Parts: sequence; C-alpha cells; structure tokens
Amino acid sequence: MIKVNLLPYKKTKTSALKVNLVTFCLLLFIGNILFWSIFFYNWKDISDYRKNIAYTKTELASLQPYYQEYQRIQQAKAEIERRIKVVNKLKSGRALAARSLFDLSTSIKEGVWLKTFKKTEDKFEIEGRSLVNESISDFMEMLAKLPYIKNLELKSIQDVTEEGLVIKKFIVQGNMSL
Repeated sequence: MIKVNLLPYKKTKTSALKVNLVTFCLLLFIGNILFWSIFFYNWKDISDYRKNIAYTKTELASLQPYYQEYQRIQQAKAEIERRIKVVNKLKSGRALAARSLFDLSTSIKEGVWLKTFKKTEDKFEIEGRSLVNESISDFMEMLAKLPYIKNLELKSIQDVTEEGLVIKKFIVQGNMSL
C-alpha cells in the first residue's frame, strides 16, 4: 500500500531558508577574503612607496652639499659674467672716447677753440669760444656729420669779453654712442 501525505511539506521551506543563509554566509566570507586581500595588497604598495620616499629623502640629504656647491658656482659664474659685461662696456667706451677726441681735433677750424668737454653716459656737452658765428656753424656741421653723434643741439651763444676781446661763447649738447 502506498501512503500519500496530503499535508503541506514543511521541510522545503526550511531547506530554502538554510540554502539562502548558507549562500549569504558564503558570499560574506568570500567578500571579506576579497576585501582583505585588496587591503593588504594596497597596504604593501603603500609601505613600499613610503620606503622609497624615505630613501629618496636620505639620498637628497646626502646630495645637499653638492647642490650647495653648485649654487656657489652658479653665483660665481653670474658675478664673472657681470664683470665681463662691465669690461666689454669699458672697452667699447674706450674706443668711442679716443675716436671722439680725434674727430673733435680734426673738425675744429681756425678761430674756434674748446674750453670744456663733458661726457656722462651717452650725453656730452662742449663749451667753446669763437671769433665769429660762421666758425661755430661750421663746427656744428662737422659734428653733425659724425656717425656716432646724435641729437646735436646748440644750447647757447653769448658775447663775452675775455682779455679785452669780444668773443662768442657757445655750448653744444648731444648724444654720443656707437
């Protein structure tokens, strides 16, 4: 004889709950293993990076005297370059001074003489005397033809008496540069 139970079967409900609970625990366990493995992997990388940073800092500290020596050499180099520029500027100014004095001596005509010649930076001022205005005009024309003299200007002409003679006192200004 076959027995048939018509009452609902309760074991299936409890069995599904157990399966769900076991699955949940298993997933929780796998999730924890995965989380901690990633955490330790990253923690190991972070510790390696910290060691590299510490090593680099000690390496930089050991190279600091060399860097200070490099800085000192760079400062000395800059000072030498500055001095070389000053010497080159003096050399170029020396040629200009000699050339300008030679040209002034050759451009002076009879009846004109110079009292003072002042040069500061690229500006100059000449004070001179002449017997007539035409000589001053000729002198100015000769100066204007010189290639290194720019913005030539006659500042003043005055009649003055020196040693019993009435002569013309003049002042010329301009720029002088190579």
